Amino acid sequence: MGTRPFRRFAVLAAVFAVAGCTATTEGATPAPGVTTPPPSTAPTTTARPYATVTPVLELTDRTTKPGTKLKFGEQAVVPFYSQYDKGLLGLSVTVETKPAPDADIDQLPLKDEDKAKLRGKMFFFVHETLTNLDGANFTGVYAPILNVSTRSGGFPGTLLGMADHSVSGCEDLAFAPEEFAAKGATFEGCRLYFGTSSDPVTSLTYTQKPYDSASSKAVTWRK
Repeated sequence: MGTRPFRRFAVLAAVFAVAGCTATTEGATPAPGVTTPPPSTAPTTTARPYATVTPVLELTDRTTKPGTKLKFGEQAVVPFYSQYDKGLLGLSVTVETKPAPDADIDQLPLKDEDKAKLRGKMFFFVHETLTNLDGANFTGVYAPILNVSTRSGGFPGTLLGMADHSVSGCEDLAFAPEEFAAKGATFEGCRLYFGTSSDPVTSLTYTQKPYDSASSKAVTWRK
């Protein structure tokens, strides 16, 4: 789904305290030094209807058809949701390939033997650009995880776990800010993969519902 089980959201509880009240009659004068407090207003929180329930996402005449093939950089329109709302999301992806610098490898939270396996490899940066097309409240969403394949039809290497995997030119994905609730707002993220120059990333596939993993039911970007 659009939000990663990740997220930290604070739930505010309203606590009402009743101070000692003294009955008065109409026209009575308050005792010296006693003031009448203004009426209290209960704090409000934004509803999260999809915090525990997955909404039904539907294809329309505005969404990209299942089986569509796009070029890197072209935008697909997919139904999407956050814990707060659902709407249409514009999604485009590009891939950047660059040699893996030793300095970047050294700062990754990996064991020395794992860092050694990365030396001499290529970094593949999968950049995702999300656009809020409807003005739905997409606060806190995480960019979709795409199926990634290489020229040979295999899969590139990736770093797993919750540690920060940021390297130069590819900052680890964060959650979309509150500003991503506005129509036309954009949010960008990057995922890090690695492999060899002879077998680069050439295909990215979106398979989240209402799409599917079958090529005839997915949205695919190709180089």
